[in-house]
Amino acid sequence: MDQADALLHLAVIPGLGPLAANRLISHAGSALAVRALGMQTLMAFDGVGGEVARRICDPRAEERVAQERAACHGAGVRIILHGDADYPRSFTELTDPPLAVWMRGTFQERDRVAVVVTGPRKPSVYGHRQAHRLSQSLARIGACIVAGLARGVDTVAHEAALAAGARTIAVLASGFGALYPQENKPLAERIVSSGCLISEFSFATRPSPTTFPQRNRLLAALALATLVVEAPARSGALVVARLSAELGREVLVVPGPIDTPDCVGSNRLIRDGATLVTRFEDILEEVPPLRTLAGLGEGDGPISHSNLSGREKQVYQLLDHQGRSVDDLVRVTTVPSSAVSATLLSLELKRLVRKTAAGFVRAT
Repeated sequence: MDQADALLHLAVIPGLGPLAANRLISHAGSALAVRALGMQTLMAFDGVGGEVARRICDPRAEERVAQERAACHGAGVRIILHGDADYPRSFTELTDPPLAVWMRGTFQERDRVAVVVTGPRKPSVYGHRQAHRLSQSLARIGACIVAGLARGVDTVAHEAALAAGARTIAVLASGFGALYPQENKPLAERIVSSGCLISEFSFATRPSPTTFPQRNRLLAALALATLVVEAPARSGALVVARLSAELGREVLVVPGPIDTPDCVGSNRLIRDGATLVTRFEDILEEVPPLRTLAGLGEGDGPISHSNLSGREKQVYQLLDHQGRSVDDLVRVTTVPSSAVSATLLSLELKRLVRKTAAGFVRAT
């Protein structure tokens, strides 16, 4: 077994979460070395009990990895390991990045300019209309729409993106061999041709009460902002919003009637500081890369440095031709750390900044 197979073996073990798995790898020095730790050492780790330790040391590990690869190959599913060149960069910002992701379709650099659209599986007529209207507007300017392939608002968002000819990403709460819900399989096939399907679960993993919350952090990580369209007091959409805020992303909320239980959670987000959205322009005002994508502030000629926002000017002035990392910029600027990456992306879209192996540099 080589390092790649050892990493995949850890990724497919039921009950071994990515946080515990990454800690094990850090402790052992490599995924391959984890198996050599022994049962007693493994069981002493948080998140690793006797059953998980037994599975880590299972002598049939190579056989199980081969079966997983064969099942995925037969279904046209790629397995991308953490550290591979095409591993989604935004997942590395998580404290518990997946050891591997399973993917159909393509993940492109332009998909970084994305918005998560989330809401209930049974939206009201009003919620359905707003989800479609705003998703369609985002798609028309070329933004990528990210959702969870669920019934309701997720489906509306994916459909709006496809209708506009835009890219859309669906993050699954199951493995590809147990895609959920079944009625969205045709939609999933259409998404593959105009974006991608992503999962962090092995091929045969069925959806469960634990896979949905685990999936939500990937939704939050993939986008610059989360748009919530209706959410009751307890809702997966609220979880996505919280995770998005923790990652420094913008949280945008469509307000609902104050006497409607299905809007209690979303209205509370607005009360607690999320951005109220009543029109498409509200989203553009809060997410600079989307404003740039829409061409706002641009004339027929080159973009003038004087047209930059305050944050954009501050970050741009700190750059030269020597290359600076995001961490370098966070240390020397007053721009909130959560906004530095979004500001750099906006400058990249304006062709004023480019990313090199040494870091970010001025492009002009």
